[in-house]
Amino acid sequence: MELTLDDVRRGAKREEFRAGVQMRVLMPRLSVYVTRWVLNHTRLLPNQITVLSLLVGLAAAAAYSSTAPLVVALGLVAFNVHVLLDYVDGEVARCRGLTSTRGAYLDLVTDRVTFPLLLFCAGLGVFRQLGDPTALILGFAASFGQFLDKEACDCWYRANAGAPEVEDRYVAAPARSARRQLLGWVRILVVMSRGLAAFLTYTLAAAVLDATVPPPPAGGSYRALVLWAFAALMPLGALVRVLYVYRRGAIPRRQQLL
Repeated sequence: MELTLDDVRRGAKREEFRAGVQMRVLMPRLSVYVTRWVLNHTRLLPNQITVLSLLVGLAAAAAYSSTAPLVVALGLVAFNVHVLLDYVDGEVARCRGLTSTRGAYLDLVTDRVTFPLLLFCAGLGVFRQLGDPTALILGFAASFGQFLDKEACDCWYRANAGAPEVEDRYVAAPARSARRQLLGWVRILVVMSRGLAAFLTYTLAAAVLDATVPPPPAGGSYRALVLWAFAALMPLGALVRVLYVYRRGAIPRRQQLL
């Protein structure tokens, strides 16, 4: 008997919680459809899906080192497929009772590899476009900042190893007034505007501008301007997260964003 979407949501623990940025608002609602198809029509193992996600993520990073807007656009599509599969592997594991520490570890490692590499390859694309080695330094700064941002959470979990109530549970968001929900969405939009998905989207738009209009008055390229901005934003965002987690003594739960 084929599984229904409700079966998948229950098995994958995908409650209808209100949550954070694009990866937590859109992807968990889309991933259950893919997971249902995988469960009903394939014998794919969770780790096989994780490896596939890694390969797609690496392809996305390679695409962002290109100077051709069409290739960069394909890279953005590949990035979103990578993120989608990153949800599907865990859902398949929970639905089939195949969860494991090694599987969770492999899943986390793929993000730690692909996310910084995407930023550095975007810097490599600017270097190939302009021939300016400064772009490689900027790409490293952005990728290092993004890596530190992830480490801010990883180090908190390591510091609290064995402590109860550390995990990010999938629970419904508390009831909020319309005003509080509106303010929450404003905060989410601010977060989305400086995240990795935003950077990749801005880079694609800049690549199109570079191919169709004169260069910016400051010289260089529009892609370089995006890279300069995020070479500062990524390390700054990591610093803010470290200070926030240290001051609050906790990582904010997804359901607290709204």
